[in-house]
Amino acid sequence: MSLLMNDIVNGDCRDLMKTIGDKKVDLILTDPPYGIGLEYDIYEDTIENWKELMTEALPEIIRISKMAILPCSQIKLLPWIYKKFPPDWLISWYKGSLGHNSFIGFNDWEPLLVYGRLPKVTMHDYIQTKASPKKGTDNHPCPKPIEWALEILKAVRGKHHKHITVFDPFVGSGTVLLAAKLLGLTFFGCDISPKYVEVARAKVLGVTGGAELKKGFLF
Repeated sequence: MSLLMNDIVNGDCRDLMKTIGDKKVDLILTDPPYGIGLEYDIYEDTIENWKELMTEALPEIIRISKMAILPCSQIKLLPWIYKKFPPDWLISWYKGSLGHNSFIGFNDWEPLLVYGRLPKVTMHDYIQTKASPKKGTDNHPCPKPIEWALEILKAVRGKHHKHITVFDPFVGSGTVLLAAKLLGLTFFGCDISPKYVEVARAKVLGVTGGAELKKGFLF
């Protein structure tokens, strides 16, 4: 399957990633479903489905990327992650509480799983941005703030990786790819929902400014 630079396609990332060779992607930055009952378009957001999705998608994410960063928003699921797919490190994302419940009251931070590392990348394992936008923003139940993606991409890019390729297998509303575009990075992504792909394409490919989009095939 030929993939275009700076494009977003509709499809199941578990199928798409099987067509990509080992370590072909510099960075995967993505925000998968959480397993907390959010009302996605065509995905049922249960713990059981989350575990199935991670069991199938995470090995492919780790295989095809040189570095991958993604949330494990339910802290109580970290033991499951560490047993099945132990990360190389964690980043703490402090976002402030939106009133979300936790075991002891409120949830103000979120762990980001880190797999692999690009050469010469030196970054802090703590980031702070404003909280996520209100649910339903961008026609999506849980959009990430653009600052979240920009902070991470800037840190990974640093001084040594001006031309990295960023892949988001769970595009959602397109925040990660928009940040990549604004930073002049090559990107591509997919989402299982035709609706979210349409939203993301309008948000990312229809936004003026930032780097000019390069044309051509990735793989």
